[in-house]
Amino acid sequence: MIFASEEHIEQVVNLQLINKEKLKDNFLKKMRNRENIDLTYNERRKKIKLEQQSRPKFEDLICPICLEIFQKVTTTQCGHAFCEMCIFDSLMRKAECPVCRVKIKTHSFQYCESFDNRIIDLVNQYGDKTQIEHFKNRQQEMEQWNKSKLIDNLAINQKVDIMDQQFIWCVATIKQIGKKELFIHYDGWGKEYDEFIPLQSNRIAPLGLYTSREDIPKYQPEQRQFAEIIEYINQHGELPTQNILHD
Repeated sequence: MIFASEEHIEQVVNLQLINKEKLKDNFLKKMRNRENIDLTYNERRKKIKLEQQSRPKFEDLICPICLEIFQKVTTTQCGHAFCEMCIFDSLMRKAECPVCRVKIKTHSFQYCESFDNRIIDLVNQYGDKTQIEHFKNRQQEMEQWNKSKLIDNLAINQKVDIMDQQFIWCVATIKQIGKKELFIHYDGWGKEYDEFIPLQSNRIAPLGLYTSREDIPKYQPEQRQFAEIIEYINQHGELPTQNILHD
């Protein structure tokens, strides 16, 4: 039998103590690392949550007509906002706000280019690939719509489509062309309806673009006849004694 000396016993004890200390240190080190991992994970979750909260809610940028993100935000007198193309098409069918049903009596709308640019920035920054691609397709639709209403060369006595003050498209004849506006006469109507229209107005379109459509309201023949009678009374001060109306 081998008997260990006191010196050997002391060395073994010291070694065991050293190993225990190492094990303890390693354990604590791992626990600290775990705490750091947990802390980093929680911080990341908090950061992501804050980012999500700071992201724009696209549902706040949705046109109530097409249910898409706004394209050229257009605000009516009652304060509701729409895509320009959407409210333009809606008013051709009924001259009222699609949201609150208030009657729209004039073509006075508000546009905000800086708001449009901000929407583009938000979509590009926070939208996913599908949203960005769809938004760009809508932009192209808007561009095509605007191009369809352009008239390359305007001339005196040229006939064009004009949207009147009641949002009805009529055939009109250009009587004067200024630097910034046209003076037009509505065909079949009295001179009291003649008006100046800005050259950049979306109320001007090529002949037949809107007046040939069957899905939007038009004036009835009796309304035109009534206008001719009113014009005759204004000129002569009395009712016509014979039929002056055109077929």
